[in-house]
Amino acid sequence: MSAGIDRFLAQTGRDDDEVAVRKLQAMRRLVLMTLAFEGWAALRYVPYSESPGFHAAIATALGVCALLGWRDRFALVSVGGALALELVTVISVFPHNANHQYLAIVLLALITLSFSGARGPRVDPGDARAAVAAMRWIVLAGLAWSGVMKLRYGYWLGGEFLSYQIATDPGFARVFAPIVPGAELARLVALENRIGAGPFRAEAPLLVAVSNLTWLAEITLPIGLLGLLGSLARTIAMVVSIALMIAIQAGAREIFFAGMMVAGLLLFARRDRVSAFLPVVGLCYVLWLAWPALSRLLVAGGAS
Repeated sequence: MSAGIDRFLAQTGRDDDEVAVRKLQAMRRLVLMTLAFEGWAALRYVPYSESPGFHAAIATALGVCALLGWRDRFALVSVGGALALELVTVISVFPHNANHQYLAIVLLALITLSFSGARGPRVDPGDARAAVAAMRWIVLAGLAWSGVMKLRYGYWLGGEFLSYQIATDPGFARVFAPIVPGAELARLVALENRIGAGPFRAEAPLLVAVSNLTWLAEITLPIGLLGLLGSLARTIAMVVSIALMIAIQAGAREIFFAGMMVAGLLLFARRDRVSAFLPVVGLCYVLWLAWPALSRLLVAGGAS
């Protein structure tokens, strides 16, 4: 790697050898685990449900990759297999793909490349540092780009996008109910999603403020993550970015995208915090996968 590329990558932080190796190992496990759970969760939705046998076979194979890939000995073959399987999945359902699928493919590609200089199952520390730094850049760029696109589209300036989501998605309505007056919430929910509905105009000042703070935070937080304002500012930006991601996903409920993004943000910590995040996100995935069955049991229990 040239000195220029190394300096560029290091702008998001520089890890000690052992820390970089552990971070990359944890990200490998997280991405493989995410795809394994996501493969089964996707069977609920079209177009996956139209070919359940095919996609269930892919989900099973991804589960095998996740189990084998937990150990360094089978890391490369597991990551390579998961990368191939995810490419097949994306191609088979294109253009009905989710953002986290593309993110997973990029992360798996970086992990695969990190093995180019490996001798045996252990990744070279220099390659691990480069891969982890590249992952940080991807997360940082994704966060900033999301804010720029919100600003460019314009529907966040007056809160129109959030108003539309409240009107059409009960999850958003529940999340924003505490900050939207009852009359305003009832008006938006009554609009629903039908031809001629609208206007989806936000009249609650706090809702408009939250809408604008979202895109503004997504654009400015990457400045702190770059460390331009010091290490303390980077830590604060990391924590605030994770809180922002969780807040957004409370309404959006893109749990697999959130899992990988939160893990990516944790890469900005000096130590390996992704390993400690694995059981937390794993439990969230289990609950998400089991929630339809659990909700039916709760409804049945309440009815009896």
